[in-house]
Amino acid sequence: MTNAYMLIAFESTHKAIRTERLLLDQMDIDMIPTPREIGASCGLSITFQIADLEIVKRCLLEEDKTGISLYQYNKEDEVKAIQKSWED
Repeated sequence: MTNAYMLIAFESTHKAIRTERLLLDQMDIDMIPTPREIGASCGLSITFQIADLEIVKRCLLEEDKTGISLYQYNKEDEVKAIQKSWED
């Protein structure tokens, strides 16, 4: 079974909460603990469907993206792959 989604990791809780507020009205998102495989962060991440990536980019267009990193998370059976998509 394959599980794939996008994940935004944050350096500060303030940025995580602000981004959550921006995205909640636009799509389904979940706030989760940041996976161990992702280094320094505040411990909170937002996940969303890969199909919603363009909506996220549009919502964050005018925002300061310092301290925000975007990843694609794929898990097939017991194998995880996390690929960084962008970082500002």
